[in-house]
Amino acid sequence: MLRLVLSLVVIAAIGGVAWFLNRDSAENANVGDCLHEVKANDLKIVKCDAADADAKVVGKVGGKTQSEATTDGETVCQAFPDATSILWWGKSGQKGDVLCLQDLKAS
Repeated sequence: MLRLVLSLVVIAAIGGVAWFLNRDSAENANVGDCLHEVKANDLKIVKCDAADADAKVVGKVGGKTQSEATTDGETVCQAFPDATSILWWGKSGQKGDVLCLQDLKAS
């Protein structure tokens, strides 16, 4: 019994640490969140008034494959007129989420 309780505590601790380390990952972004591109394909959630905020999530569409998001980007985010770019998040070959992004900085 003690071994079971200790195992559950360890599993909960690992889960808590994993959540803490990934809490600002773009994977967790929702409409209204802002993102900063740390490096290519590495985005994190930041405050929208932060100097390093690069884009704001203006829409989120679930249940799309990566090819649906990239080949049909205009129609995926057409309901969000402020969207200037898209980001697909998921596992290759499976359905994931499309974030419709509004660029916050002039190119």
